[in-house]
Amino acid sequence: MAPGREQTYDWAVEISHQPAHSTPSRPDTTDWTVPSAQGCPQCGFVPIRPLSGVARRLRDSVERWQAVLELPDVAVRPEPDVWSRLEYCCHVLDINRVFTVRVERMRSEDVPTLEGWDGEVAAVEGDYNARDPRSVASDYETAAHRAAELFASLEEDAWHRQGVREDGKRFTIATLADYWLHEVQHHLADAER
Repeated sequence: MAPGREQTYDWAVEISHQPAHSTPSRPDTTDWTVPSAQGCPQCGFVPIRPLSGVARRLRDSVERWQAVLELPDVAVRPEPDVWSRLEYCCHVLDINRVFTVRVERMRSEDVPTLEGWDGEVAAVEGDYNARDPRSVASDYETAAHRAAELFASLEEDAWHRQGVREDGKRFTIATLADYWLHEVQHHLADAER
């Protein structure tokens, strides 16, 4: 630096990928039911069998998400249209909540039609990137343990109970669990990069 010149720091560079509030991410048209059923080469997900391991895998995710949420750059997006670690965790938190209700309905009702849920809309409306990471960590732990308890309480025949999406696609509690666990694992892989 030349003598007599003050060094300045361009804070705009530091926050260029950190929106004040959640904004839409890059559009994703992947049918995530396929890697959930067949495995995912991107994150290494393999559908879990026996199904009794679903509860353990959800419980095991808590510590990893808590570690992610302690990172100093948790709300910084790697690119303007790619979610931050905080947004990924909020998304998985909401999946835990929404899917727990779905499993409860599938267990207690005969082939319920389950409302659609748009994770992108939820991210923007829920302002994921403005949430307090400590609060999200606590909420995630509560939601993951509640979901794990639900799965641990299922009788063997309950895993075959069905639900139907608004688009008419049928699935079972077992296939929903695969989809769910894939979301947890895939987004952990995204967040731990």
